[in-house]
Amino acid sequence: MLQNDAPEYREGAPLPGFRPVSDAIRAALPALSPPARITVSEAVKRRKINAGGSWEFWDNDVAPYMVEPMNVTQSRRFESAVFVGPARSSKTEGMIINPWAHSVIASPRMVSIFYMSQAAAREWSVQELGPIIKNSPELKDALRIDNTHEKTFKGGGRLTVDWPVDNKLSGRSIPLVLMADYDQKAYQDVEGQGPAFALGRKRHTQAGTRGMNVAESSPRFPILDESWQPKTPHEAPPCEGILGLYNTGTRARLYWTCPECKGEFEPTFDRMSYPDEGTPAERGAAAYMSCLHCGGVIEPHQKAELNRTARWLHEGKDGNLVPLGPDVRATSVVSYWLHGPAAALATWAQIVARYLEGVEEFERTGDETPLKAATNLDLGLPYRPQAMGEGSAVTESGLRNSATDHAWQTAPAETRFLLAAVDVQKGRFVVQVMAHLADGERVVIDRFDIHTPPPGAPRAEDRQLDPAKYGEDWDVLLDLAELSYPVANADHRLKLLSIVCDAGGEPGVTPNAYAFWRKVKKSHPRRFHLIRGNSRKSEDVKRAEVKAPETSRQGRKNAARDVLIIRAGTDRLKDEIAASLTRTESGSRTIHIPRGAPPDIFAEFAAERRGAKGWEKRPGVKRNEALDLAVYDLALVIVLGCEKINWSKPPAWAVIGPNNSFAVVDLETDQDLEAEVSEPAKKPKKRPRRRGRRSFSGWD
Repeated sequence: MLQNDAPEYREGAPLPGFRPVSDAIRAALPALSPPARITVSEAVKRRKINAGGSWEFWDNDVAPYMVEPMNVTQSRRFESAVFVGPARSSKTEGMIINPWAHSVIASPRMVSIFYMSQAAAREWSVQELGPIIKNSPELKDALRIDNTHEKTFKGGGRLTVDWPVDNKLSGRSIPLVLMADYDQKAYQDVEGQGPAFALGRKRHTQAGTRGMNVAESSPRFPILDESWQPKTPHEAPPCEGILGLYNTGTRARLYWTCPECKGEFEPTFDRMSYPDEGTPAERGAAAYMSCLHCGGVIEPHQKAELNRTARWLHEGKDGNLVPLGPDVRATSVVSYWLHGPAAALATWAQIVARYLEGVEEFERTGDETPLKAATNLDLGLPYRPQAMGEGSAVTESGLRNSATDHAWQTAPAETRFLLAAVDVQKGRFVVQVMAHLADGERVVIDRFDIHTPPPGAPRAEDRQLDPAKYGEDWDVLLDLAELSYPVANADHRLKLLSIVCDAGGEPGVTPNAYAFWRKVKKSHPRRFHLIRGNSRKSEDVKRAEVKAPETSRQGRKNAARDVLIIRAGTDRLKDEIAASLTRTESGSRTIHIPRGAPPDIFAEFAAERRGAKGWEKRPGVKRNEALDLAVYDLALVIVLGCEKINWSKPPAWAVIGPNNSFAVVDLETDQDLEAEVSEPAKKPKKRPRRRGRRSFSGWD
């Protein structure tokens, strides 16, 4: 006999009464019931969703395009279902929560929902899943055991909220595997065992045709082949992650029917139009779509009705587009790809504005992150880095053809400040000087190597410079602080605002670099900076930041916690450099290389190419210093705050003319700059008289 339920027992209190055995039988009977013959879209009308703070029953008419994909998660023909789509398209609700809710309401069984990490799984379980159960009477009534990562329901239903690790994806039988936000790196290789999707498919083998593996995500991985062209109507670009899974499936896309001509077309972002002028918000508010066939204008208020009458078309066996049925291409995966303009909960004004904001940020700073986020999350498309486009490829011949008439070793008349970047090579320092104009426009004005040790260094007279072995050799860089260049059409010169030097290289370079930085910290405050590239490929890596190099290894006794170093997101900055080099017009962010520059510079700027995995040297190329030095220069610009300058009211060190803080009057009109830069370790015999202040306070 079962004891009666009681909320609380007190010591000494009488035991509760007994319940009849019929209650136990009644509680067990649901486990013997056959699955209800209702679809997912029918079952989920009995669960609630948070609609702007009000809990309402699920309405299939809000995102009608989700009906077919979520129903097919119960298919006995396919063993996997994949959905690619933008944010705010109800893809997680439709492909993850609704199939699970169906399992509770109509077909009790074991279900596992995966999120990218244990913390994310816990957060989702507490903040999202818990309230859904609490506010859905039928789900709440079915709940028997309620833990954060595991819940059981009447009839034998069980749910685990998991994350992609080996012990969650091996040794278990899971009839329904649901993977949310699949384009997170944690899914792509689970502890060396392979992609989570492939491991998930093995978990429902014992369930036979009743097993199903589901994944949904916005696309986040870049296109692998810059020259790719589709071979079939709905083929996606070659990508890792969710789009790679989509390509293995039936490749369905959504089609609208034009209200005017009744022709069918895909509601894609390239069918949208908006004004050329105005703020992103103003341009987005005026966005509309055009029919592919008749050019008829489709207004934003028509989207809901067009979604209601839309249909999914899959690739067929003969290459035609067909509805879901026996004629779709032979595969065990049913796959869908929804583009941003059709997303039910995102307005055209929003997606256009966010895309244009990303474009503006890229044009203003060269940072592609907001543009990539808008492309992935708002448009539902994979992003191709600007440097990967055929038209954006940096080539030696292209750079030579676009070389400018700027004078070599002379600052242009519009120069605001000069920066020098130094690379450490075996037997030499490589120095590159760039003149910075307003709005990020730059001109390479000098490039030279320093081979000779400074006077006073050990055996300075009979050896070559050795930055790795001799810390004293770094003193040769001190004279860069006094290096100046004539300004075109002016009677003054400009000294270097700041110098940044690589702190990595062969053994010995790093400690010598740190020692040099400590030495010049007091004598030349804020003039010398050290830099190292961040080798991590994560898109979360910052463009540039200043930090102590040993923050992650503070247990080391010799940790250089006092040294501040610029950490550069190398791949991100090279993307920006490539875009700047391939601009065909002057202006914001453009990099100019004068015709009089040494020939090797053109080859070095084109020494690498952008692939899906990042930047790599071209075959046979050995020297790439010009590109690396441009990266150091840009990283220095970022950390000095130069991108935030109000050019109508610039600081004293960024004004045009002799009032610049780093301007000097050239008393020696016949001063030989070539001699000055060929032997920078030697002090000029007669220094120009400074006009203005020596120091500046443009940053901390």
